[in-house]
Amino acid sequence: MAQFQLLDHLMDLSGSTNLHDKMRLWFVQQATECTAFANLLFVCCQHLRRVMNKNRIMMVDMESLGNRGVAEDCLEALRKTQDRHKSMLALLEGLLGQAHAGVHEEESNAIKMNENN
Repeated sequence: MAQFQLLDHLMDLSGSTNLHDKMRLWFVQQATECTAFANLLFVCCQHLRRVMNKNRIMMVDMESLGNRGVAEDCLEALRKTQDRHKSMLALLEGLLGQAHAGVHEEESNAIKMNENN
């Protein structure tokens, strides 16, 4: 039946008609997908930290130039960029924490399916 396509597919993959076997496979797959997403977020956070570090170095250089028109404009632009990056990093780190929580939840669900089998 069309309404049970996912369950039928899981039955084919798991080689079992037992619902717990199907759901265990489902939760293992979900944990794998959550892990991949968490890894992607981690890489994004690392990249943003590197960019922010470069910006900090550039800001120090701009500050050392003192009160010159172009340097002030550049410094102000760098500060705005740095503030935006700080906000983005905070959001990404929050998502990363949620993704890790999702991994643990899906792994826990898979374990429950083993226990109920």
